[in-house]
Amino acid sequence: MSLSAHQPFTGYLHHWSLQRPPFLSCPDFFFSGQPQREALASLQYFAASNWKLAFLTAASRSGVSHLLDHMVSLRGFGSSPVDVILTRTAGQASTSPLQQLGSVLGYGQRYDITQQMIDAAIQQSDKQGIRTLWFLENCPTSTIGVGADFAQRHRNFSVVATTLPEHRPLLQLHAGMCGMQIELESLPVHDTSSYVTAALQQAGSTRAIFSEAAITRLHDLSGGLIGEIAVLAESALTIAACSGLSKVTPSIIEQVSENQTLHRLQQDDGSEERQSYRAA
Repeated sequence: MSLSAHQPFTGYLHHWSLQRPPFLSCPDFFFSGQPQREALASLQYFAASNWKLAFLTAASRSGVSHLLDHMVSLRGFGSSPVDVILTRTAGQASTSPLQQLGSVLGYGQRYDITQQMIDAAIQQSDKQGIRTLWFLENCPTSTIGVGADFAQRHRNFSVVATTLPEHRPLLQLHAGMCGMQIELESLPVHDTSSYVTAALQQAGSTRAIFSEAAITRLHDLSGGLIGEIAVLAESALTIAACSGLSKVTPSIIEQVSENQTLHRLQQDDGSEERQSYRAA
């Protein structure tokens, strides 16, 4: 879940007796709900199996980025000797898959990285009995073939490609090989409640700030997507504090959701206008 891009107004913290923004500014906080635990269990099974390729399918704002960051911080799966490496394609259109992979494998920011150099690094890990898992976040069709090729050539090298549900069939086609299907689902309502409570507690809260009805409404309007929950909840804290409320209510959640929807519509309209201008 990439939340660091959001910079929330922090003036509400005193109102709620919080030490820091609970939802959008704590990258070290990882919430493990039922969907996260199931996805991690599936990935652990994948790491111990003979599968060479897996597709981790997740909707936008489902928290897949935060899940991957958590996996990298674990440095393996239990007792399995696994080297987890992660590359992201967002904002790196000018960087080739070989350059990204090579930089993680120890070659630095070189532009002359070759397939043979990558092969040598993978073989070195293989000799030590270490399996390498390459996680490709937001994997494009132009990259999946590179990953699949390395996976087919090396016994202890496998690839996990994350993708949106609507993109998975085309990605599977370009991979040229079968892959295990893993999904990161949205949170059920009880996990939404647990997530809100845990996030507030790690920020210093000692009381219930969201009413039960507000959490139910938050779950409904977010669709259980943890990234959406975080954005709505953080904004709701600000609006409720500015209104002098002692709790976040369902009406505050609805107001924030309407504002978010309007903002996105304005962004979409602005994007269409820019595209029309360029076309003209």
